[in-house]
Amino acid sequence: MMKHIALLCVAVAASSFGQIKDPETYRQEYAQRAAHIVSVFDTSTSASYYTIAARYATNNNVRLADSLFVEALREPRGDMFWMFPVIGAYLHGKDKMSEETRAAVRNAWKTYTPYRGDTENHWCMYYASLFLAAEQWPGLPGSEWYNGKSSDENRIEAMEYLIDWIRITTTIGQGEFDSPDYLPEYVIPMVLLAEFAQDADMRTRGRMMADYLLADFAVDHLEGQYIGGFSRIYQPAVYKPLLSQASGFAWLYFGTGKPTQSGWVLLPALSSYRLPHIIYRVAVDRSKPYVHKERKRVRNIIRLGSEKNPPVYKYSYITRDYGLGSLQGGILQPIQQHTWSVRFTSGEPYTTIFGLHPYWSALELIMFFPEEERMMISDVVASKGTYNNPDKWTGSSPFERTFQHKNTLIVLYDIEPGTTTEHIDGFFPMTLDHRSVDPSGWILCRAGDTYIGWYPLQEYEWIAEYEKPGQTKNTIGRPEMETDRPPMGNWRLRSHKLQNGYVVEVRSKAEVGSFKEFTENLTANVPKAILKPGAVSVEYRTIEGVSMKFSFPDGRVLNGKKVDLKKTRLFEGPFLNADAGSERLTITHGGERRVLDFKALRVIE
Repeated sequence: MMKHIALLCVAVAASSFGQIKDPETYRQEYAQRAAHIVSVFDTSTSASYYTIAARYATNNNVRLADSLFVEALREPRGDMFWMFPVIGAYLHGKDKMSEETRAAVRNAWKTYTPYRGDTENHWCMYYASLFLAAEQWPGLPGSEWYNGKSSDENRIEAMEYLIDWIRITTTIGQGEFDSPDYLPEYVIPMVLLAEFAQDADMRTRGRMMADYLLADFAVDHLEGQYIGGFSRIYQPAVYKPLLSQASGFAWLYFGTGKPTQSGWVLLPALSSYRLPHIIYRVAVDRSKPYVHKERKRVRNIIRLGSEKNPPVYKYSYITRDYGLGSLQGGILQPIQQHTWSVRFTSGEPYTTIFGLHPYWSALELIMFFPEEERMMISDVVASKGTYNNPDKWTGSSPFERTFQHKNTLIVLYDIEPGTTTEHIDGFFPMTLDHRSVDPSGWILCRAGDTYIGWYPLQEYEWIAEYEKPGQTKNTIGRPEMETDRPPMGNWRLRSHKLQNGYVVEVRSKAEVGSFKEFTENLTANVPKAILKPGAVSVEYRTIEGVSMKFSFPDGRVLNGKKVDLKKTRLFEGPFLNADAGSERLTITHGGERRVLDFKALRVIE
């Protein structure tokens, strides 16, 4: 136990933005963090695939690992979520396990039929796992595989899908992009390919895509938090950002945030894959505020659309104290979209302010899913229980649009009467150091050294909401609430006007000085809005004097010049740059650069 505590203390010491570790120090501290994660599993006696993989990898009672593996395989379940930990455990132990265990694993891939799923992360896990399994058992006929296809057929199908997915991702972006909860489902398969693929090109693709995905996270990262907007995120991670699965990866690879004991990071921690030091530096260097832009894609639209994968435009402004990020708005991903938020480093666990129109509709769902319209909402609610809840904190809306310039954001709504929810909501945490309403109309908030102003364009009400203390574990293995902590929660800003919106200004002490100075400058500026059905617009001049004019849905004008989102590159900022269609990402920090060229399948340094 003392060994584990020592490792943990050293690793936690690495988690501040004040210092960028040199390559050797970073490698040593990464190894300590990885060892801490592994130590949780290679001493366990539970029949989990993560325990089995860890015991094989560390040679800690291999015979126990054998018996646990055989026991776990008696009743396979989990579909593609079963596939990758099973093949991961097998590959770590295949040269150590007994013949009986090896036969049990082989039999499982013959007799258990995992569901392939219907989302991008499902297919990434499914095909990466199937590719590795087909390589391990070559030359077998279809009768020896659950799907009736031969080893060669499975390997080729999986390889072709993965190559095509990588091509799409590096030309027009991911569909399930920037998801704090689904990052592991992409990183783990790529790390497994990088570690175990026998095909040299697939091994290279795995390593390069792991770099690509983690670089994408690194540039939108702040002290363990992913900066939005997001394609998918669950409650409660949407309002408690450090609960997301990505936070465990931030701790392992960047040394930021809080220590984790999550099984999601176990297979990466066991692997020989190492994050390039340049990506680590991108993740932790917040010495200067910066703008970062990205182009992603809407997941496949199968009905009610004229384009299969319309573009998604993401805009982020990141400082050492906060990050403000947004998507352009509209329906870009069903069910769990998070269009915008400001996230800050003070006030755990509720380190965010955001707003949304909590919309739901069968018409939204049939755009992306093949089932019959009359069944859609009940089917979705069965697995995503918040979907049709008027108080939910995630979701897209066709009646919402945004316009962001640096640390200023305008959000507009033009909601049709009779829509499933005829109100908009804002999330304000009770952990804020300050919240007040100025006579000018500005809502003034402070979270540590971060200052937030929110100007509602219509009348609203405040609703206090509390969470009860509990002992449940969060998604990365830590207690969600402390039992001795008083009830906490949030204030919900709710406005029932259908033509609506707000202006959000965010600054830090380093940018504008004191909170008093911020409020004095802010309250001198009041937006001018027109709020009529079919004619919703606002004019606003920022603290710095920048003119922003926004008319719903897509009329964005900055200092008299029309903003054309279509000119947004795949990545555009001080650290990551890529042109749409290029299959080439350039990572830059200081005087160094790393180029991931997927077309030539090579890394240039």
